[in-house]
Amino acid sequence: MIWGIYLFGYKMIYKRRIRLLRNRKLIYLFLGCAVFTSLLHIKSNFFINLYYILWIALCFFFFYGIHSGRSRNSCKREAFRILGFIVASTTVMMLAGMVLVAFFPQGFELCGCSFAIHENRFVGIINNANVTAFYANTAFIGSNLLWAIRKSDKTLDTKHKIYYILTAAVNLLALFLSDSNDSLLMLIVYVCFIFFYVIFKGFRPGIANLLFRVTALILACVVSAAVLLSARTLVQTGITHLLSLSEPAAQISTGVTAEDGQVHIKPDTERDDETTFKHQNKNIDSGRFVIWKQAVCLFEKFPVFGIGKANVVDYGEIYLGGLKYYDFHNGLITITISYGLVGLNLFMIFAITAAKTMLKALFRYRKENRRDGRVLTIITAFCAAYCVYSMFEISLLADLSYRVLIFWLLIGLGTSYALSYERSAIHAHENIPKRSRSICRIAKYRAKSAFLPAEKPCK
Repeated sequence: MIWGIYLFGYKMIYKRRIRLLRNRKLIYLFLGCAVFTSLLHIKSNFFINLYYILWIALCFFFFYGIHSGRSRNSCKREAFRILGFIVASTTVMMLAGMVLVAFFPQGFELCGCSFAIHENRFVGIINNANVTAFYANTAFIGSNLLWAIRKSDKTLDTKHKIYYILTAAVNLLALFLSDSNDSLLMLIVYVCFIFFYVIFKGFRPGIANLLFRVTALILACVVSAAVLLSARTLVQTGITHLLSLSEPAAQISTGVTAEDGQVHIKPDTERDDETTFKHQNKNIDSGRFVIWKQAVCLFEKFPVFGIGKANVVDYGEIYLGGLKYYDFHNGLITITISYGLVGLNLFMIFAITAAKTMLKALFRYRKENRRDGRVLTIITAFCAAYCVYSMFEISLLADLSYRVLIFWLLIGLGTSYALSYERSAIHAHENIPKRSRSICRIAKYRAKSAFLPAEKPCK
């Protein structure tokens, strides 16, 4: 919190970078709506609600606001360091978890936390299969992105290629073993969006042309989903077979539990069933339909301004007799319940505007994107996949999670690339609307961009 207040006061206010923030008026309105909601429920967790608002401001101003830096290169360097750390640290964690699986094929518990394997799913050292899968998925896509950034900088040598291939392979293996449907869906959407860009980047109006491209896209998406699902099944079956081959080691090290802080090994007669890396819970929605119905009940009581993020559990106890989970496992539902229809509409306007900026740059400035190693394509694909993922998980905005920060960081980096392409086109006097061809209109056009300094207006 102290770090966030310092950066906001120094970089955004003192350095006046806040005036370069894209869509800043919508951000102000959303934060104002959140503060007003907290004041309406001032007797219930007021200061905790303010803490959530500070977290939202952190996402907006520092991670999405990375594009307000002086140049795209500074944004790219900052994001490159963060992504490099994430890829390296996540890969190390996944390797450590796989070593634990080799020694404890049935997993073990220590201090109330599960490690290696839990409910026939790979958790490694993170204690939650869904979180493990998301970390692995992010590191896999991050390896692709770092490859593209180095390629655009012409610093991609054989050593880096081997490193990114190995990190991508390790994290993809961890993703398959975690058996998380949400993260696998995210990866499928990521791949499908890249196919969407490749197929439609040179689109020209025409019924026959449109039908052909739509058919090709559907076929590519179906094949991609089938390949990834089949690959997951093959990997799970293969690793299960490998673990079964180490039967003596498994008899010594399986069935580990924790009692009184001590790790004990159960005899072979108490051995659990063989690990198969398959869900033990056969309920496809995992209880989400129940909590979404509960969310509708809360929305009916506070539809306009919501109840505040910190009041979800307490108000669930008061009005519903308790929630099945402490969160709704849906980003948009969480925003709606927390800040009402007003907050949802402001957020959706902001999201649509940001998406329009990135998509417009992606399809309009294809030469610049190709020159940069298709970095903007990967970023946009990740953001689109994350939005689908957030419909089934807790992470979108008002959630204290590492996943949220990564999402907003990449949106900020993508906006930086999009605005940089726009600036390049303006400097070259290319792709400017006919009404903006005169020198005076070009100056006004440049002044509208939050990424560029305003020029002296024409008389």
